[in-house]
Amino acid sequence: MRVVGYIREASAEGEPAFAQSEKIRRWINENGHRLIALCQDVRTPGHPVGREGLQSIIGIVSAGQVDAVVVPSLSTFATDKVTQEVIISALRSSGITLLSTDIDDVAQLSDPPTDQVRLIVRDVLAKQSRFEEILRVPVPEEPEPEVIRIDEAPDVVIELIPPEPSDALPVGKSVRPASS
Repeated sequence: MRVVGYIREASAEGEPAFAQSEKIRRWINENGHRLIALCQDVRTPGHPVGREGLQSIIGIVSAGQVDAVVVPSLSTFATDKVTQEVIISALRSSGITLLSTDIDDVAQLSDPPTDQVRLIVRDVLAKQSRFEEILRVPVPEEPEPEVIRIDEAPDVVIELIPPEPSDALPVGKSVRPASS
């Protein structure tokens, strides 16, 4: 299976990015998968942890380049279960498998999960998704503009109209103003 890993170093007290990446690499080797990419959101002193790594995973998943996402633990996504489930739902809606190197997370990734909070959040997210589909107002299709191909275009006719005889001056004659 083609797998992308995700690590996140959220705080100084948490597991360092290097240790998380080693867990993922070891798990990949033990389970016979192929690591395609390892995306990370790492702390930089003086700056909050961004989510560029998670955004990269979503891009990789959307491109159809992987079959699964693996994390060292579900807490890599977020410290609270609700945010974890929102991220899990978004990734699963792309049709990929979610995996964790933490054996305790396997039960939480199952459907239904063993944790009641996760079960409620998944139920709410499923209902929200269903009602978004029901309530979505169909966008009327705009008519396609008429395209005329060059080889099918009608001929253009340009007609040069000569001046009226009364407007034209005879050659060699001049006009003098009338005297009063």
